[in-house]
Amino acid sequence: MSSSQSPPSAGRQVGAEWTRRNAQRTTLTITVCENCAARWFPPREACARCASADVQNVESEPEGRVYASSVVRIAPHGFQAPYVLAYVDISGVRLLAHSPGASQALAPDTPVRLTVAPIAGTGESALTSYAVTPVDGREITGGTR
Repeated sequence: MSSSQSPPSAGRQVGAEWTRRNAQRTTLTITVCENCAARWFPPREACARCASADVQNVESEPEGRVYASSVVRIAPHGFQAPYVLAYVDISGVRLLAHSPGASQALAPDTPVRLTVAPIAGTGESALTSYAVTPVDGREITGGTR
């Protein structure tokens, strides 16, 4: 594990191998195809668009924007509903992330920052993952998006 990557405090972390954290920021590893310029997350060894193996892993920006968001009201085992999931555009990729501090769906185009946060369980059985939080504290919409 590199010095810029911190282990989760308890339990296990989903996507730990793609997540980089230091005191100031959290980023993700994304793949860029050198042949067709497609971008992918999670990272991959070959481009899913053109099948080229000429790909490079790069570090994402620490911030992005919400594309769409929804409040999950019926949760799978181990998760406590309601919780917010958001599709987020960061560094040319769209990814799905929890937004643990949000109580309502995030409005499209809301600026968000990557973080690592608990998404399920508690204490020793906590499950953490990369997540997003609104940059300016806004959360909101008039409903589910």
